[in-house]
Amino acid sequence: MPRYTRTALSTALLCALAPMGALAQSATPLVAKPLPPEPFVWRTVANSADAIPGGDGRTFNSFNQPSVSAAGRVVLRARSKGGQGAGEPLRGIYTRQMSATPSTLLPVFDTLTEVPAPNNTLYQGSLGTFTEFPAFPRVGLDNDTIASRAQSRPVWTYTVDGSETRTGTSGIYAMRGSARVSAMTQLGAVPGFEFYSVPGAPAGTKFDQFPGSPAVANATTVVFKGNYTDGIGKTGVFFRSFDSAGTPAMTQAIASSDTLIPGQPVDGVRFGSTAPPSASQKHAVFLGLDNEETPTLGGIYRAPLETRPMLQTLASIGGPVPGEQSGVTFNRLGEALSYDGRFVAFWGAWGSQTRSVTLICPTDGQAAVIAFCIGKYPNGLTVEVPANQGFFLHDVLTRKTLPVVKTGSDYVDFLYEKLGDHSTRY
Repeated sequence: MPRYTRTALSTALLCALAPMGALAQSATPLVAKPLPPEPFVWRTVANSADAIPGGDGRTFNSFNQPSVSAAGRVVLRARSKGGQGAGEPLRGIYTRQMSATPSTLLPVFDTLTEVPAPNNTLYQGSLGTFTEFPAFPRVGLDNDTIASRAQSRPVWTYTVDGSETRTGTSGIYAMRGSARVSAMTQLGAVPGFEFYSVPGAPAGTKFDQFPGSPAVANATTVVFKGNYTDGIGKTGVFFRSFDSAGTPAMTQAIASSDTLIPGQPVDGVRFGSTAPPSASQKHAVFLGLDNEETPTLGGIYRAPLETRPMLQTLASIGGPVPGEQSGVTFNRLGEALSYDGRFVAFWGAWGSQTRSVTLICPTDGQAAVIAFCIGKYPNGLTVEVPANQGFFLHDVLTRKTLPVVKTGSDYVDFLYEKLGDHSTRY
């Protein structure tokens, strides 16, 4: 397929649109002037000079990677320094609409925010607040719903066999408009909150934890990874609608440790590992493997957000690598997926060749983390990474996968930031 620059394409369009007589009368070829570059203006969402909204004068100290909607809404996790006349560092999730007329930065959740209902547990006369936000937040591609994983002190107190029990220290929380909602919590074992239970597990099984970042599917649905215990530790990818009229919506399973990896017989291999998903309005995509460390089966799958969904394989361990010779297959697939409803971008590796990379401790960030790293790895940590790797794009409509970029003469690695002398930074 020919590749056109903007100038060449403009020339072709001019030739197509020019009157035939004009072309016939001119002995000089028609040449289009190069188009000027489109203006691009950077706007600051937040920086370390900004006061944190509602933070009693504390300023930002550090930021995690942001999420951005198609309409320009930015959502990010950030924290302040300790002290600054206000005690402990303030941690939270913040948002700002960066359209033509940017809005002010607003808090979504922070460590001063009361955990949304269900929450009946008092601490010094007030309902419990959030304590930490372990993963980066997400925002809907085509809506302003924001979702984040969060930790808190126990939020629900109830009686079991005459004894008081407190539970619920982790969950997934969403903000739709100005309403804060507990989209998913650890309260699945509490009577009356069965809609938070693990689907397919024995009645009353609760989730133990929600690793990674939840995905916003539509304005009222989140998709997430959940770990739970059903005799043994298990994992899976689930979704739940949190704004239903009447009876709260039950949690639904997409795939779990009880799900056969596609292409297996009835007594075949089931998922041993799943990764946090990405989602569009009606579908979710995720990485599922038989073994996270040394995968031999599994791949990247797409599923509709419905009861007992069928899994569609997009890329697989042992599947062909696009653009490589016949017989070359993937042996590694990345868990971080970018998905817009049609295209899925992912990382993959193949072959047995590796290259050595030295990981150097950071020089900025939390002092305790830096000190721990230097104490354990004073000279850095050398690891082996695949020599053959790249990024790929799968089109769910055409069911074709194309290479975007691979290692070779221009690139040697897509896993780590390349510094001078082949060293990297965490």
